[in-house]
Amino acid sequence: MRYFSSLLALILPFAMILTGCTGETTISTELGTLTISLTDAPAAFDAVNITFSEISAHIDGQWITVRGEPITVNLLEWNNGQSIVIGTAEVPVGHYTQIRLKIENAEVVVNGQTHQAEMPSGAQSGLKLVQQFTINAGSTYELVIDFDAQRSIVTTGPPNNPNGYKLKPTLRVVPKAITGSISGTVMNFQNLPVAYALSGLDTVTSADVNSSTGNFMLAFLPPAAYTVAISDTLGLSFQKDNVEVIAGSNTDLGTITLQ
Repeated sequence: MRYFSSLLALILPFAMILTGCTGETTISTELGTLTISLTDAPAAFDAVNITFSEISAHIDGQWITVRGEPITVNLLEWNNGQSIVIGTAEVPVGHYTQIRLKIENAEVVVNGQTHQAEMPSGAQSGLKLVQQFTINAGSTYELVIDFDAQRSIVTTGPPNNPNGYKLKPTLRVVPKAITGSISGTVMNFQNLPVAYALSGLDTVTSADVNSSTGNFMLAFLPPAAYTVAISDTLGLSFQKDNVEVIAGSNTDLGTITLQ
């Protein structure tokens, strides 16, 4: 009996450890859909081409693949309210805590010439974006990643004659369902105006004013009050404070004349 009791005392803790480990790594067999889209703010380049090699989401200590094959995106094609789906997959239901982007390559096109952008090691191993969200069975959940090309590409060497480029990713991620937008039409749009949505002194997003119509849209903004500022290459400008953004709605500023 004493031998059996000693043996049981050894076995029970080991069994509890196995049970605890199994419980921590169990993933639900129920599925929902996770979709990840990409948008961008304008930048002073011909193109900024980013190749994503993998996109995944983190749940219960595991990374779930949302996209497992490379996709190359010219960031500058996806601004002014436009976005592109870079990953979508059926994933286990539950509470997720992070998104991971692995970047395989980055190129900058300037005056028709393509240049490699030096990447930090973290970009290849995976950029981790903290974003908590819950996937429910049979539902679709969409996240939008705003990849700010202008802030993310850093030049090296003289400002007027750079000898290299570095990628230092500046991104924000937001659930699409809780965002709204601000739009308007600039009447005197001939001198390349750019519109900005500001929260305090921070630029949340920006958009080129359309060179044919004067329209602009500052999209994928979390609900809040923003300052909208617009300026062109001649120094003409416009500013409006306390522009309210409501989830699922667009706030139209109507026609605007830069002064």
